[in-house]
Amino acid sequence: MPANAAPEQVDYLKIPIKTPAQVAMLRAAGHCAAQILEDLTPHIKPGVTKHELNDIAYKLIHDKYGCEVDREDLTGYDSSPYACVSFSHNEIAFNGEADSIPLKHGDLFGIDISIKKEGWCGDCARNWIIGEDTSSEARLLSAVAYQAMCLGISLVKPGRKVQEMAERVQRYVESFGFSMLRVPSGTGHSIGLHHADGWHIPYYHDGINEGRVLEKGMVFSVEPFICTGKPKGLRFPNVTKTAISEDKSLCCYWEHIVAVVDDGCEILDLRQGEDTTFFGREPEH
Repeated sequence: MPANAAPEQVDYLKIPIKTPAQVAMLRAAGHCAAQILEDLTPHIKPGVTKHELNDIAYKLIHDKYGCEVDREDLTGYDSSPYACVSFSHNEIAFNGEADSIPLKHGDLFGIDISIKKEGWCGDCARNWIIGEDTSSEARLLSAVAYQAMCLGISLVKPGRKVQEMAERVQRYVESFGFSMLRVPSGTGHSIGLHHADGWHIPYYHDGINEGRVLEKGMVFSVEPFICTGKPKGLRFPNVTKTAISEDKSLCCYWEHIVAVVDDGCEILDLRQGEDTTFFGREPEH
């Protein structure tokens, strides 16, 4: 199969309902992805390069956790030969190259881990402020991006309209003066044996969300992509197809995989001690 071809067996207009046994496999993969992010955290500091972090991540994925790299994006393009994780870095929204430029104090930086464990996918992302000292805008963007994810997670339950969920996340983000980044592959997605095994889910008002209603057994990512500037993004024709904000404004997102259950959802890749409570206030409309 060509590297830029989407898997023929995936129907992006449908979303597979997972059995409890399949959810268990996704939970195991999610646990590995979450642990890899935890193991990477001590290495995220000023002076380290994305090339060095990519090498560390590769060893964790393959040697420590016995997983496979899975860098297939929502178009079916596989950047695994060029980077084993997705990097976000200031205006780079995702799929930054593993270069040798050192991280600097104040940078907004993120890593998205996408793996396979016994054939099933794990996918989660988090963000760091390098050196813990940055601009108030960058600090607020990271906090709002995290709470936007938490709001999305809190809204997941059987019977929830996807468009309603997306619009509520969008209103929350825009109430801070930030924008929902619109760039190819910059959406949530269902997940299973493929990184994206069905629906693409923009966390803003979009026609693709119309008529879609959540059901028990659906498994998908909650990952609102946001930026400080205008909403338009673009992707470079480089080997990782890097996504950036067109106006080079700061970008940020966090990600978890959730499985819809009877009374809400289960987060399949929660990190130890992590609190995903939504503490914000939704704006009136």
